[in-house]
Amino acid sequence: MMAGAFPRRAGASAAIATAILLGACELTEVTLAESDDVVIAETRLVLNLESGDRAASLDVYTYLHRTLSAARADEVEGAVVRLSGASGGVVHLNPADDGDACLSQDPEEPNENVGSCYRAVVSPSPFVPREVIELEVVLADGGILTASSQIPGAFDFVGLTQDDGHCRIEPDTNYRFNWTEAAGTWSYLSDTWLRGLPEALAGRDIEVPDSVYLTGFGIGREDTDVLFPGEYGLFDLGDDVETDLLRILDDGLPGGAWGKVAFAATDRNWVNWIRGGNFNPSGIIRIPSVFGDGTGFFGTATQRVLHVRAGPGGEGMAPLCGPAAPPGS
Repeated sequence: MMAGAFPRRAGASAAIATAILLGACELTEVTLAESDDVVIAETRLVLNLESGDRAASLDVYTYLHRTLSAARADEVEGAVVRLSGASGGVVHLNPADDGDACLSQDPEEPNENVGSCYRAVVSPSPFVPREVIELEVVLADGGILTASSQIPGAFDFVGLTQDDGHCRIEPDTNYRFNWTEAAGTWSYLSDTWLRGLPEALAGRDIEVPDSVYLTGFGIGREDTDVLFPGEYGLFDLGDDVETDLLRILDDGLPGGAWGKVAFAATDRNWVNWIRGGNFNPSGIIRIPSVFGDGTGFFGTATQRVLHVRAGPGGEGMAPLCGPAAPPGS
């Protein structure tokens, strides 16, 4: 998830059958045959919020690949990717060394994907929450793909105590994060990398990796709370996440463990494309938002990131995030 909440990319299908394309005011049905070689552009733009609705930085990537990637191992190179905001700001994405720069959640576990990554990290961000952003991708063969998204509004945590983005919880307890509604969002996505679990669980009969990636979701604009870490991992079962570990985390974060937790308010385009497993809040068919000489999606989000550690108080320790969540909450 970048330095935050880029959810793991669901694999693109080899063919998109009877995909419903959602335009500005009308629905257009497009059918692609299995033999079609179509460029897919997947773009995610995240505004990292600092204080109030001020965006401290912008992190955006476009991952270009093809429906017949196995037959086109030359990737999708030589494209020009440009974002322009209603306020006049412009950001150009630069080609990365490989597709992992877009898709890899952990540099120690690279993805095996065929495709080309274009990326930009800009601070301070030239774009702000609720701004309409236009995407243009010009392919090396002259093809053009376009898309538009309105960035969701800013949001703030409610009742949270922190020091420069750090707070703690008591060992083996949960904390329920609450936040204000973000205008224009369709879903809240949260993810965390938990570390220090092998040492924290050394006395228990369970093997865990050095780091564990878990996700949590808030489906709908008004679903503005999540229990950490107890409500994370529901959609990660079978993805190298042990059921025994999730049972332990149900009771709270073991003492000595810590996590980087990201919360993202995502737009309609993001929700309509990022689907997989049991997470289908608006149907099981992916709805593209990129048009022209290809397909794909252009999703935007506003995001806040926290660092949470489980441990007792003391000198040099971060303040309590807040009161522990009651058992069973």
